Amino acid sequence: MGLSSFVLRGLCVLILLVGCSFVAPDAWATPPEAPPPEFVAYYFHGNLRCKTCRTLEAYSEEAFNEGFKGQLATGQLKWQVVNVETPEHKHFVKDFELASKAVVLVEYRRREVVRSKNLRLVWQLVGDKDGFLQYVRDSTREFMTAD
Repeated sequence: MGLSSFVLRGLCVLILLVGCSFVAPDAWATPPEAPPPEFVAYYFHGNLRCKTCRTLEAYSEEAFNEGFKGQLATGQLKWQVVNVETPEHKHFVKDFELASKAVVLVEYRRREVVRSKNLRLVWQLVGDKDGFLQYVRDSTREFMTAD
């Protein structure tokens, strides 16, 4: 066996090894874990803000700040107040079928909406602060732990 034959075989082995190094790791890799969900609690309002609308916002903020301190601190839950009458936020009206001011819980994965829940009873409970806070907290816990 001559030197050129030896070099040629060596090159073939090297090419085979390099080719396998690009293909084989994918076969051995474990699939990436799904990212954890991110939850956003929105209070949607318009330009005109009556006393009741401001109360809805204040009670909602209190419910989230006092009931979900850990989740807010880690970023698992975010609280956002959004004026849907500004051009950049008008899409929320259609996205979440908003008819009025609303508290809406949204689950995102990879920045995509997975599901949402409009807490419609806030309007009925705005005159009962304790009932309002309890409803928002219970609904949020249920939403965040649902499969």
